[in-house]
Amino acid sequence: MAPEDRRAAIVEAVMPLVAERGVDATSRELADAAGVAEGTLFRAFGDKACLIGEVALKGLLRASDPANARADLESVDARLPLVERVRRIIELGQRRSEEATAWVMVLRAMHGREPMDARDPAHQERAHEMRSRLMAQKETRRTVIEESLGRVLAQDLDHLRVPLAVAVALIEAATAHRWAGPEELTAPLPADVLADALVHGIVGEKRSPEQKVPDTHYSPPAAYAGGSAASHHSEED
Repeated sequence: MAPEDRRAAIVEAVMPLVAERGVDATSRELADAAGVAEGTLFRAFGDKACLIGEVALKGLLRASDPANARADLESVDARLPLVERVRRIIELGQRRSEEATAWVMVLRAMHGREPMDARDPAHQERAHEMRSRLMAQKETRRTVIEESLGRVLAQDLDHLRVPLAVAVALIEAATAHRWAGPEELTAPLPADVLADALVHGIVGEKRSPEQKVPDTHYSPPAAYAGGSAASHHSEED
C-alpha cells in the first residue's frame, strides 16, 4: 500500500476513537483501532499529536463539507408550514455545528497539551493543505446554504420582511446560539422556540408554553409542494 493510502486508511480507522476520546486516546488504542503496530503509526505520522491533528482536520473538513449542507437542506420537506421548515433547518444546522465544534475542541486541546511537531515538514504540508481546503469550503458553503435556503423558503419569499441574505444570517445566528460560549447568560433555547421567534417575531399576542403556535404563513397545496420537494431531495442525511 502506498504511504499516502496507508495514512488515509489509518485516519479513517481511528476517526471514531478520536471523536470519542479526543487527545486522551493512547498510541496503543490508536494502533489497535487502525489494526497496525504502534511503529507503523509513528512511521506514517511522526507522532501521536500529528495523527490526532490530521484526524481532527479531516473530521472538520467532513463536517463543513458544502455537499453535506446541501443534502441537509434539500431533505427539508417543502410541504411543511414555514415555522416547521425553519425549525428543521435550525436542528440540522445545530447537528453539523456540534460535529464541527467537537473537532475544533480536539485541535485546541491538542495544541494546548501536545503541540504538533513542527520538525515534521511532511505533516506541516498536509496540515496546511487541509486548512487551505477548509478556507475554500467556507466560501463555497455560504453560497450553497444561501441557494439551498432560497429553494426551501421559495414559496414564502414574497412574504419575507427582510432580504433573503438577512434571513440566512438570522437562521445561522439561531443555529450558532447553542454554542454561544462560557459567557452566555441563559441556557440555549430549543430549535422550536428559535423558529417561532424568527418566523412570528417577538412582539404580538402572548401565548402560554403549552399553546400550539399557529402558522399563518402561506403553504402551497400538497400536490404543488410535493413536486417541489421531490426535486430537491437527497439520499444523504
